[in-house]
Amino acid sequence: MARTERTAAVVLRSVAYGESDRILTLLTEAHGKLAVMARGARKSTRRFGGALEPYALIEADCALGRGELGRLAEARLVRAFPGVLADLTRMSVAAAGLELVREVLPDRETPDPRLLPTVIRFFELSERLGTDALRFAFALRVLNIAGLSPNLASCGRCGVEAPEGRAALFDPGLGAIVCRSCGGGPFKIGGRLRTSLAHASTGRWEHVAEEDWLETDRAAAQRVLDAFLERHLGRRLAGGDVLSQVREVRRSYDRSVEE
Repeated sequence: MARTERTAAVVLRSVAYGESDRILTLLTEAHGKLAVMARGARKSTRRFGGALEPYALIEADCALGRGELGRLAEARLVRAFPGVLADLTRMSVAAAGLELVREVLPDRETPDPRLLPTVIRFFELSERLGTDALRFAFALRVLNIAGLSPNLASCGRCGVEAPEGRAALFDPGLGAIVCRSCGGGPFKIGGRLRTSLAHASTGRWEHVAEEDWLETDRAAAQRVLDAFLERHLGRRLAGGDVLSQVREVRRSYDRSVEE
């Protein structure tokens, strides 16, 4: 029988299995992303309590064998972030962030020690920010930590650096900006936006998340990130579309109330 290890973790996804079990995808401090079976999780309050919900830091006792699916023996809630659940828009932003983490990380790879603290900080910011700036900044930071960050500093073909604060053309397939001499790219990133996205890849991502973005920059960032992630992950992530739907429902509700 595999030895049980205790690790800090967050739940990236929870799927009901059978009559009483759950299959969980966790981001753990010790083993990175992994899938575990929580036997009786839908019935047992003693071993799991409310620790298997998203948007929380938990302490998990995991047993990992040779197969792809480990076993979750017990879990305890360490810290909840109730402000995320208090607002549908904030919850949608947080869900989009967790979807990105789940999709870009390989299973059971030695984790970068910066990743889990970054997710916890994302939860903290999500308790009061339901903005695209937070979603984009977190996405760029996660991609950087995972070694998948797009190159926004120099031409991906000839290597010539783009002047700071200047607009550039981005090629999502190449994952880099491309100078006009090398043919350019289909997406134009304005100078201010390029600076913000570059800073978001670094430890300054929290400051970028707090910025007030122009609608034109928000829309451009959405197009660039969607195209980049779709090319490199092979599919479009659902989080951004769900968030747009939530916002449209909220706008419709607000209009009906005003009338």
